[in-house]
This record gives sequence, structure tokens and C-alpha cells, in this order.
Amino acid sequence: MNATLRVLRYIAPKLAQFVFVVLATYTVVFLLITFLPGDPLLAALASKSGGDTIVDPEALERLRQQYGLAGTPWEQYWHRLGMLVQGDLGISIATGQPVATMIARTLPNSVEIAVIALVIAIVIAVLFTFLAFIAPVRWLRNLLLQIPPFGVAIPAFLTGLLLISFFSFTLGWLPSSGSRQPGSAILPAVTLALPVGAILFQVFSAAVLEAQASQHVFTAVAKGVPPWRIFTAHLLRNALLPTITVLGLTIGYLAAGTAVVETVFSRDGIGRMTVNAVLARDINVIQGIVLMIAAVYATVNLVVDLAYGVIDPRTRRSGGRAARAAQAAETPEVNA
Repeated sequence: MNATLRVLRYIAPKLAQFVFVVLATYTVVFLLITFLPGDPLLAALASKSGGDTIVDPEALERLRQQYGLAGTPWEQYWHRLGMLVQGDLGISIATGQPVATMIARTLPNSVEIAVIALVIAIVIAVLFTFLAFIAPVRWLRNLLLQIPPFGVAIPAFLTGLLLISFFSFTLGWLPSSGSRQPGSAILPAVTLALPVGAILFQVFSAAVLEAQASQHVFTAVAKGVPPWRIFTAHLLRNALLPTITVLGLTIGYLAAGTAVVETVFSRDGIGRMTVNAVLARDINVIQGIVLMIAAVYATVNLVVDLAYGVIDPRTRRSGGRAARAAQAAETPEVNA
């Protein structure tokens, strides 16, 4: 019973934080949409028709009812929140389709490149950290450790254009656009993975090199344990906590990065749909996408918090905050 209470005491604040993040995101987005100058429905209809539009007042009221924009802002807030609790994200003003259906149709394309990008980024971080660890001379190690700023500084659209020029136009190995051809997700995923991998490498390598100075690693070296064995058995676990923290934060970067990548590669997905919704002033789609991304981000951070309890039992005893704050204080600042 005591163990169950401890687990519940550890999980309950995380779940409350999840609900707070989603509710706060909904409130902020609603306020921004509500208090923007002009009528959002008339602006969306004008954008849809390509110019100014004149709508009969009665027809306009019916449209407000249809799109969940009727009543005072306070009434709209609670009405749309009730719809959200039921899983209803409203109807797109531009297409007339349910927003949830539109998101469900395009989300797999974005998830595909995000997952591939994350895997590539992790491989890049671990591989370059291992190379820096086994580097025989100091200048080579320092050279490898200077890679992250370059990876973050290069804009994603420039990386995408360079990859298209070389692998699509010059070599003809991979498609330059679209989402249905074989291999169409590779170039967008690599474009998205390079800056994320650079960030993970910066945090991961710093944690590994710090752990390298510990007593148990010194003892393993003295016993003649091979470097790859020291790296996998002694250093990876010590570097896991700060890396997992940054891994949770990169989910937000991946979600934002898809907008640029999907536009460069003309690929259907959540990012490109967001750009189109902003251009069309389709507030229901914008709000639905932002809430979906907030829910994903909050879910990932909830999983990260729970993973802390598995990897480091001290976080369960301390409620997670103290140990995580101490670990974050030891983590070098990420150059974003």
C-alpha cells in the first residue's frame, strides 16, 4: 500500500501538469484569436473568396453557429472547451471538413519524418560522442566537440535545398518532393535531424566526458577494459538523464521544424497545413493544431518525468523535482 501511495504521489503532479499545459495553451490561443483586430470569420471568408465578401447577417449568424463562433467571448470559451473535452476540434472554415479529420489525415506524414529524424539524431549524438571519447589526441577531440554550433546555426531550409540539389538533382537517388514516393521521407528527416542531433550531441558528450573523470572509469581503464566496453557499460547510463531531459524538449523543436521542412519539400503534413491555415485565417484549424502539438509535447514530457523515476530511483523519493533540478544544473547550456 505504501509503495502504491508513493507511486501515486509521484505521478499525480505530472498528470496535473499535463492538464495544466493543455488548458493553458487552449486559453492563450483562444485569447489571441479572440482579441485580434477584425472579425476572424469575415477575414477567413474574405481570404477564401480572394477578396472582400458580403454576407447576409442571418447567414453570417448561421455560419458562426456552424463554426462555434457564436455568442460572447466567454460563452465561446466554454463552448469550445466543452467541444475539446469531447474530442471535437471544430470545423475548418476554409474546407468545411472536421479539423480532427484533417489532422488525422496529415499527422502520419509528419510523425514519419519526426520519428526518423529523432532516430538519426540519436545515432549522430551517440556516434560522435563515442568518436570524441576514443580520440587519441586532444585536438581531434576538441574538433569533434565544436560540431554542435555548426549544426544548429545552419538554417533548415538551406540544408534542405542543399540535400535536394545533391541527392535529387545531381545523383537522382531520392525524390525531391511529395510524400507518397519510396524514400520521400529520408531527405526531410535528415534535414530535421541535423540540428537536433547537434543539440543532443552537445549535451550527451558533455555528460560522458564529465563521467569519464569518475573513479570507477579510472579503475576500468587501469584494468585494461576496452574503450567501447567502458563507453557502453559505464558512461551511457550516466549521460542518460540530461540527454532524456533535452530529448523531451526537442519534441517541440521537431513539431516546429516540420513547418519549414514540409514547405521546402512540398510534403503534406501538419507543418504545411499550419502554414496554409495561417494564410487562410482558418482559426479553427490553427487552434486544433496548436492544441494537438501541446498535447504531444505534454505527453512526451510526462513520459520523460516517469522515465526519470525508472532510471534514477532518487527522483521517486524526492518527488522528481530536486533531483531533476540538480541534474539540469549540471547540464551545460544548449546553444540553440
